[in-house]
Amino acid sequence: MAMPESSVESVVSEIEKRMKRLQAMVEIAEESLRFEEGRKKAPKPSFGNTWTYLITALAWTLGGLFLLYLFRSRYSGVVGGAPTGVSIAVYAVIALGIVAALLFYYLPRRKGSDEEFDLDERARAAKLLIKNFYVPLEEALLDGNDGALGALADKLLEDPLLAHAMEVVREGDPRVAAYALYLYVSFKSGNVSPKEVEEAVENVDNRPLRLLLESCLPEGEGNLS
Repeated sequence: MAMPESSVESVVSEIEKRMKRLQAMVEIAEESLRFEEGRKKAPKPSFGNTWTYLITALAWTLGGLFLLYLFRSRYSGVVGGAPTGVSIAVYAVIALGIVAALLFYYLPRRKGSDEEFDLDERARAAKLLIKNFYVPLEEALLDGNDGALGALADKLLEDPLLAHAMEVVREGDPRVAAYALYLYVSFKSGNVSPKEVEEAVENVDNRPLRLLLESCLPEGEGNLS
Protein backbone atom coordinates (compact mmCIF):
# COMPACT_ATOMS: atom_id res chain seq x y z
CA MET A 1 0.00 0.00 0.00
CA ALA A 2 1.59 3.25 -1.14
CA MET A 3 1.48 6.33 1.06
CA PRO A 4 0.37 9.69 -0.41
CA GLU A 5 3.30 11.80 -1.53
CA SER A 6 2.11 14.73 0.57
CA SER A 7 2.22 12.53 3.70
CA VAL A 8 5.80 11.49 3.00
CA GLU A 9 6.77 15.12 2.42
CA SER A 10 5.27 16.21 5.74
CA VAL A 11 7.18 13.47 7.58
CA VAL A 12 10.42 14.40 5.79
CA SER A 13 9.83 18.03 6.71
CA GLU A 14 9.47 17.05 10.36
CA ILE A 15 12.64 14.94 10.15
CA GLU A 16 14.55 17.93 8.82
CA LYS A 17 13.28 20.06 11.70
CA ARG A 18 14.52 17.48 14.18
CA MET A 19 17.92 17.34 12.48
CA LYS A 20 18.22 21.14 12.60
CA ARG A 21 17.33 21.07 16.29
CA LEU A 22 19.95 18.42 16.99
CA GLN A 23 22.57 20.25 14.94
CA ALA A 24 21.89 23.41 16.92
CA MET A 25 22.35 21.36 20.09
CA VAL A 26 25.72 20.16 18.81
CA GLU A 27 26.87 23.69 17.98
CA ILE A 28 25.79 25.08 21.35
CA ALA A 29 27.50 22.23 23.20
CA GLU A 30 30.72 22.59 21.23
CA GLU A 31 30.78 26.36 21.77
CA SER A 32 30.24 25.88 25.50
CA LEU A 33 33.02 23.30 25.66
CA ARG A 34 35.40 25.63 23.80
CA PHE A 35 34.57 28.38 26.28
CA GLU A 36 35.21 26.06 29.22
CA GLU A 37 38.48 24.89 27.70
CA GLY A 38 39.63 28.48 27.22
CA ARG A 39 38.71 29.33 30.79
CA LYS A 40 40.74 26.38 32.02
CA LYS A 41 43.85 27.63 30.22
CA ALA A 42 43.70 31.02 31.96
CA PRO A 43 46.12 31.20 34.95
CA LYS A 44 44.40 30.75 38.30
CA PRO A 45 47.12 30.87 40.94
CA SER A 46 44.76 31.97 43.68
CA PHE A 47 42.59 28.83 43.33
CA GLY A 48 45.57 26.51 43.61
CA ASN A 49 46.96 28.40 46.59
CA THR A 50 43.57 28.50 48.29
CA TRP A 51 43.20 24.74 47.92
CA THR A 52 46.69 24.14 49.34
CA TYR A 53 46.15 26.52 52.25
CA LEU A 54 42.82 24.95 53.15
CA ILE A 55 44.21 21.40 53.08
CA THR A 56 47.21 22.45 55.18
CA ALA A 57 45.03 24.30 57.68
CA LEU A 58 42.66 21.35 57.96
CA ALA A 59 45.54 18.94 58.56
CA TRP A 60 47.09 21.26 61.14
CA THR A 61 43.78 21.77 62.95
CA LEU A 62 42.90 18.07 63.02
CA GLY A 63 46.43 17.26 64.15
CA GLY A 64 46.17 19.82 66.92
CA LEU A 65 42.80 18.47 67.96
CA PHE A 66 44.17 14.94 68.12
CA LEU A 67 47.26 15.95 70.10
CA LEU A 68 45.20 18.01 72.52
CA TYR A 69 42.83 15.12 73.10
CA LEU A 70 45.80 12.74 73.54
CA PHE A 71 47.57 15.00 76.01
CA ARG A 72 44.49 15.61 78.09
CA SER A 73 43.62 11.91 78.12
CA ARG A 74 47.08 10.82 79.25
CA TYR A 75 48.20 13.75 81.37
CA SER A 76 44.96 15.23 82.67
CA GLY A 77 46.39 15.42 86.18
CA VAL A 78 49.52 17.25 85.05
CA VAL A 79 48.45 19.39 82.08
CA GLY A 80 44.96 20.40 83.23
CA GLY A 81 43.20 23.08 81.24
CA ALA A 82 45.37 26.17 81.77
CA PRO A 83 48.61 25.34 79.89
CA THR A 84 46.84 24.51 76.57
CA GLY A 85 44.90 27.74 76.32
CA VAL A 86 42.47 26.33 73.70
CA SER A 87 39.59 23.95 74.26
CA ILE A 88 38.78 20.89 72.19
CA ALA A 89 35.49 22.53 71.23
CA VAL A 90 37.31 25.46 69.60
CA TYR A 91 39.51 23.10 67.58
CA ALA A 92 36.42 21.19 66.47
CA VAL A 93 34.68 24.38 65.33
CA ILE A 94 37.76 25.45 63.37
CA ALA A 95 38.01 22.04 61.72
CA LEU A 96 34.34 22.08 60.71
CA GLY A 97 34.76 25.57 59.29
CA ILE A 98 37.67 24.47 57.13
CA VAL A 99 35.78 21.39 55.93
CA ALA A 100 32.87 23.65 54.96
CA ALA A 101 35.26 25.91 53.04
CA LEU A 102 36.71 22.91 51.22
CA LEU A 103 33.24 21.70 50.22
CA PHE A 104 32.26 25.20 49.10
CA TYR A 105 35.39 25.34 46.92
CA TYR A 106 35.26 21.78 45.57
CA LEU A 107 31.58 21.09 44.87
CA PRO A 108 30.99 23.91 42.34
CA ARG A 109 34.09 22.77 40.44
CA ARG A 110 32.85 19.17 40.48
CA LYS A 111 29.41 20.29 39.31
CA GLY A 112 31.02 22.19 36.44
CA SER A 113 32.91 19.04 35.47
CA ASP A 114 29.68 17.01 35.41
CA GLU A 115 27.95 19.64 33.28
CA GLU A 116 30.86 19.62 30.84
CA PHE A 117 30.65 15.84 30.52
CA ASP A 118 26.91 16.08 29.95
CA LEU A 119 27.40 18.66 27.19
CA ASP A 120 30.00 16.51 25.49
CA GLU A 121 27.81 13.41 25.71
CA ARG A 122 24.76 15.23 24.33
CA ALA A 123 26.79 16.62 21.42
CA ARG A 124 28.13 13.19 20.50
CA ALA A 125 24.68 11.63 20.87
CA ALA A 126 23.08 14.27 18.64
CA LYS A 127 25.70 13.73 15.92
CA LEU A 128 25.24 9.97 16.09
CA LEU A 129 21.46 10.19 15.89
CA ILE A 130 21.55 12.51 12.89
CA LYS A 131 24.01 10.33 10.99
CA ASN A 132 22.72 6.87 11.88
CA PHE A 133 18.99 7.43 12.31
CA TYR A 134 17.48 10.57 10.83
CA VAL A 135 19.51 10.70 7.61
CA PRO A 136 18.85 7.00 6.79
CA LEU A 137 15.20 7.45 7.76
CA GLU A 138 14.79 10.40 5.43
CA GLU A 139 16.52 8.62 2.56
CA ALA A 140 14.45 5.46 3.01
CA LEU A 141 11.19 7.41 3.00
CA LEU A 142 12.11 9.43 -0.07
CA ASP A 143 13.15 6.25 -1.91
CA GLY A 144 10.15 4.28 -0.68
CA ASN A 145 12.60 1.66 0.59
CA ASP A 146 10.70 -0.44 3.12
CA GLY A 147 13.64 -2.82 3.48
CA ALA A 148 15.82 0.06 4.67
CA LEU A 149 13.14 1.07 7.18
CA GLY A 150 13.06 -2.48 8.56
CA ALA A 151 16.85 -2.53 8.77
CA LEU A 152 16.76 0.79 10.64
CA ALA A 153 14.30 -0.69 13.12
CA ASP A 154 16.65 -3.66 13.59
CA LYS A 155 19.53 -1.29 14.22
CA LEU A 156 17.64 0.57 16.94
CA LEU A 157 17.26 -2.72 18.80
CA GLU A 158 20.73 -4.11 18.09
CA ASP A 159 22.98 -1.05 18.39
CA PRO A 160 23.20 0.06 22.04
CA LEU A 161 25.07 3.26 21.10
CA LEU A 162 22.34 4.39 18.74
CA ALA A 163 19.62 3.49 21.25
CA HIS A 164 21.43 5.35 24.02
CA ALA A 165 21.92 8.38 21.76
CA MET A 166 18.18 8.60 21.13
CA GLU A 167 17.51 8.54 24.87
CA VAL A 168 20.24 11.07 25.73
CA VAL A 169 18.85 13.72 23.38
CA ARG A 170 15.28 12.81 24.33
CA GLU A 171 14.08 11.88 20.87
CA GLY A 172 11.98 9.02 22.17
CA ASP A 173 12.21 5.45 23.36
CA PRO A 174 14.30 3.45 20.82
CA ARG A 175 12.22 0.31 21.34
CA VAL A 176 8.99 2.18 20.66
CA ALA A 177 10.61 3.82 17.63
CA ALA A 178 11.62 0.41 16.26
CA TYR A 179 8.10 -0.87 16.80
CA ALA A 180 6.67 2.13 14.94
CA LEU A 181 8.89 1.40 11.94
CA TYR A 182 7.97 -2.29 11.93
CA LEU A 183 4.30 -1.36 12.18
CA TYR A 184 4.55 1.11 9.31
CA VAL A 185 6.24 -1.39 7.01
CA SER A 186 3.73 -4.10 7.97
CA PHE A 187 0.81 -1.77 7.30
CA LYS A 188 2.14 -0.97 3.85
CA SER A 189 2.36 -4.70 3.20
CA GLY A 190 -1.28 -5.13 4.21
CA ASN A 191 -0.47 -7.18 7.32
CA VAL A 192 -1.70 -4.66 9.89
CA SER A 193 -5.10 -3.03 10.24
CA PRO A 194 -5.63 0.74 10.62
CA LYS A 195 -7.13 0.03 14.03
CA GLU A 196 -3.84 -1.44 15.27
CA VAL A 197 -1.95 1.56 13.93
CA GLU A 198 -4.39 3.93 15.60
CA GLU A 199 -3.89 2.21 18.95
CA ALA A 200 -0.11 2.38 18.62
CA VAL A 201 0.04 6.07 17.69
CA GLU A 202 -0.64 7.25 21.23
CA ASN A 203 2.45 5.44 22.54
CA VAL A 204 4.94 6.69 19.95
CA ASP A 205 7.03 9.45 21.53
CA ASN A 206 9.21 10.27 18.51
CA ARG A 207 7.42 13.05 16.61
CA PRO A 208 8.43 12.15 13.02
CA LEU A 209 7.53 8.48 13.56
CA ARG A 210 4.25 9.39 15.16
CA LEU A 211 3.44 11.54 12.14
CA LEU A 212 4.50 8.66 9.91
CA LEU A 213 2.01 6.31 11.55
CA GLU A 214 -0.71 8.93 11.46
CA SER A 215 -0.21 9.17 7.72
CA CYS A 216 -1.51 5.60 7.54
CA LEU A 217 -4.84 6.54 9.08
CA PRO A 218 -7.87 7.95 7.29
CA GLU A 219 -7.85 11.74 7.25
CA GLY A 220 -9.12 13.20 10.50
CA GLU A 221 -8.20 10.23 12.69
CA GLY A 222 -4.61 11.31 13.31
CA ASN A 223 -3.94 13.35 16.42
CA LEU A 224 -0.40 14.74 16.28
CA SER A 225 0.34 16.91 19.25
